[in-house]
Order: sequence, then structure tokens, then C-alpha cells
Amino acid sequence: MDTVTINRAPVLTLWAAVVAERLGFERDEALTLGKAVAGLTAQSKGQRLGLFTPSAAEVRRKRAESAREAGVFSVALLGRAVPVLHTDEGLRAVG
Repeated sequence: MDTVTINRAPVLTLWAAVVAERLGFERDEALTLGKAVAGLTAQSKGQRLGLFTPSAAEVRRKRAESAREAGVFSVALLGRAVPVLHTDEGLRAVG
């Protein structure tokens, strides 16, 4: 029997984009959100596997403060809080 190997990231990106479109986001915004969800998931798994080290608490605090001042807010998608910013072109994921 033949086997098919599928990379999870593109599948998750498209799934999250479909969900975001169903939630009312424009196609470009939905794809951006989907890509961000896949990236956040990969980062999280890398930390769990010990491949990436989480940032220090003070660094995270300063980043969060700067993000708030810039107008960054979160969009909940597939159990992830995706940090986004309104731009002239629409939503843009940040981080």
C-alpha cells in the first residue's frame, strides 16, 4: 500500500483560514490569520520539544506594553489568541 505524507502547517493554515472566513473576515485577512495560527502552533510545539527557549518574563512584559501602545489586539481563532493590527489593507498579524 502507498503512503501519503502531509505537512501539518499548510493544512492548519487553510483550515484556520476557512474558519476565519466563516467568522466574517475577508479572504486576505483570513489567510493572514491562518498563517499566524500555524506559526504560533509551530512555535509552541518547538518550545515543548525544547527547540526554542521562551523569552524572559521582563522581555514579554515590554513587548506586550509596546504592542498595546501600537494598537495591537487579539483575535481568537482555533484556541489561539492571534495578535493583530488594523492597517489600511486590513488586518495584519504581528509577532
